[in-house]
Amino acid sequence: MDNTPDILELARRDIAQRRIHDLQRSADQAQPWLYAFLGLSLTLVAGVLFLPLGSLAHRLQMVVHGVCAQAHYLTIGGYTMPLCARNTGIYAGFLAMVVYLLALGRGRAAKLPPWSITILLAAAIVVMGIDGLNSMALDIGGYNLYTPQNTLRVASGLGMGMALGAFMLLIFNLSLRFDARTDLRVVGNWAELLGACVVAAGMYLLLFFAPTWLFYPLALFSVLGIVGVLFMSNVFVSAMITGLEGRVLKLRQLARPATIGVVLTALELALLAGLRVWMERSLGIL
Repeated sequence: MDNTPDILELARRDIAQRRIHDLQRSADQAQPWLYAFLGLSLTLVAGVLFLPLGSLAHRLQMVVHGVCAQAHYLTIGGYTMPLCARNTGIYAGFLAMVVYLLALGRGRAAKLPPWSITILLAAAIVVMGIDGLNSMALDIGGYNLYTPQNTLRVASGLGMGMALGAFMLLIFNLSLRFDARTDLRVVGNWAELLGACVVAAGMYLLLFFAPTWLFYPLALFSVLGIVGVLFMSNVFVSAMITGLEGRVLKLRQLARPATIGVVLTALELALLAGLRVWMERSLGIL
């Protein structure tokens, strides 16, 4: 009787177990990098929150000064949000979508939503682009297809942010995770998408009707969103360069690329903000 298939299956299982063991060992070896990541992150956050360089609102504006035009502001209780209306929608929507998907248990999801939902999410990106071009045409040329307004900027931004959150989580899992769930859709059905829309609608109402005491939580949330996108992009590139493609079994394996990502993100934000300040002061460019 031929036992070759059984032998091959046992060999495959043995190889898989050895690979998992190696990945778990590499996760344990990442502990010093985890401490470095936490130390750097806490130091930078403490600097933004507590350094005596103007008000906290001013410091938050400076964090994103080089990556946002900071025009067409939203105000809450007389305080100006650090990001412009459209970017507030995009990055608050992004972060809200990621939190929502994680709450749904999509942390390892690696399959596109049904095509109808995928097309709708892609359409949200297109709609944001059209609204952005319409607004820019008025700013630089004095003409437009329709009157731009912050309500549309925030709404289209939130749609873009929802799509960005879903697609970035999907790409992260497909590219880096060893145990990605290719059988699990990042957004499974219309009910889940409706739930995301309810979250986005709640965010929309907060941005326009929140009481004054919610200014700082919303400002911090939006800044965390834009910094998070930049940080995730840097972590992704660093992880790919350091050979972690398809090898992440535990998130602490990303401690080294995350540490590199924190440094790169801080440098990029600081350099871009410094460049913009120099251009404003030296060249009169806003």
